[in-house]
Amino acid sequence: MRYRVAAFAMSALLAAAASRPAAEEPSLYAYLAGTPAPSMIGYTPSELDPRQEANQKKLATSSIRADLEALRPAFDGLVLYGYNEACTPRIVGLAVELKFRAVLLAIWDPKSAAELDGVAQLARLHRDELAIGVIVGNEGLTFGRYEADDLAIAARRLRKTLPAGVPIGTSEPLAAYAKAERKLMSYGDFLAPNIHPVFDRKGLGPAEAAAWVREEALALAARSGKPVIVKETGLPHAGRENYSPEAQAAFWDAYLAPGRVARPSPDSAPAARAFHSVAFEAFDLPWKSEASGLVIEQSWGLLSARRKPYPAFQVWKDRGAR
Repeated sequence: MRYRVAAFAMSALLAAAASRPAAEEPSLYAYLAGTPAPSMIGYTPSELDPRQEANQKKLATSSIRADLEALRPAFDGLVLYGYNEACTPRIVGLAVELKFRAVLLAIWDPKSAAELDGVAQLARLHRDELAIGVIVGNEGLTFGRYEADDLAIAARRLRKTLPAGVPIGTSEPLAAYAKAERKLMSYGDFLAPNIHPVFDRKGLGPAEAAAWVREEALALAARSGKPVIVKETGLPHAGRENYSPEAQAAFWDAYLAPGRVARPSPDSAPAARAFHSVAFEAFDLPWKSEASGLVIEQSWGLLSARRKPYPAFQVWKDRGAR
């Protein structure tokens, strides 16, 4: 009798467990796979030169507002590059006010406790207003700004301070995923590669370059079994003979045409998806060419430094669902 009661109790527990709803998907992934079509853009304020710390505080809030108002007709999400206490909370606060739907917060220096804790605080403040993810570092392994241990320490700290359900990842150029595949594939909850045909497939035309980026992202999703958010790609509109506003627009038109989400073969891991929802980047940034000596580095914007749209901006606007 005791055995039958115990067996019945165990059956009841299993049935109750089976009836509980599954853990909810992170709101970021729901946003990226949902309707209306997600449209994010890599954002550095148009009037900010971040090479000097003092410029973060000098940047006028009205300038940030003007940037975000210029972007909002085509975009409803932002991808940031770092955290600064004088600037980033203003960006996120205005994004909420202007009804952006998502933000990928970012940590430029994973060794900075101020950045890690500032991002966690912003995520806690705005988790009910925005779909949020966190990118820990940007190309720092490739360029020697930090080490894998620094990323691991940062992840442990963030896991304790971020709200539940906020996923994290890191970002490196495509070539890094071949050189350090195990390290990068195992880090965090999603991959956020920078896949640039400008550097890796220079001979491809706009449509072929777009197709190549999508194929590489899908291959990463299949190998890792994780979501892949292509954080940077595109063509600049100047800097070489074959780069023009028209070529830039043609790339984005071809890139977006197959849809925002792609899945590997049916036998791939359920989480494996490639998200093609991020434009690179918001505004032309002349300081980038000063720093690098390359004209193309100031010419990635979908809008000029004075917030004038190029044809590529209209492509995103037309393909969005508002």
